[in-house]
Amino acid sequence: MRHYFYLRLGSTLALFALLLAAGCKKDDCAAPGQDFIPDEVLDEIRANGQVLYSGTNPPRLSGSYRISPLNLVSSNFDDFLIPGHTFEDERVTFSNFNRDDLTLLVAFEQANTMGQEYGSFISGSGDRFTIYVRIESEDTEGHTTLITKVYSGIVADDGIRDMQQSLFMVDDRGDPNNAYIENGQGRLVEDGDGFSEAF
Repeated sequence: MRHYFYLRLGSTLALFALLLAAGCKKDDCAAPGQDFIPDEVLDEIRANGQVLYSGTNPPRLSGSYRISPLNLVSSNFDDFLIPGHTFEDERVTFSNFNRDDLTLLVAFEQANTMGQEYGSFISGSGDRFTIYVRIESEDTEGHTTLITKVYSGIVADDGIRDMQQSLFMVDDRGDPNNAYIENGQGRLVEDGDGFSEAF
């Protein structure tokens, strides 16, 4: 049943209308307000290959970007997909950047499904950034979960280089129907050509 977490998450988002060098150390990854992801989950995200940029002077992000091809890099659970699998392209939009509290809004869409805007927190320095998106989700049976999407990349002319995105379970809140992966499990995907174009 846990393998269907991503299928169910995709349905849920649709219902809403869908260490490395230069990375950060354990205790200084979080942007102000990003205390919804426990250290042990951040550790799993990092161990699965995601670069997490620290700092309180991230680049000002705005506009829409296309992540294409969106390729699976790694999973830290018994995934039914293998590295190299290509998902539908994702379009992600950043808006309402606030440098005072390091927040912004993030919306993402795949195929013809547009996601709502989610409150998010940003860290980084210079042209490098990490964004932590908080997603409160409810399935068709009324069970809620807390999920995060984590984006990292390097701002460049006309786009973002080396865009990575992790989707991880933060709190399955007991998972009474044994429908989800465990807390601290998830996938890492990336832009397969290394550049996410602005549009």
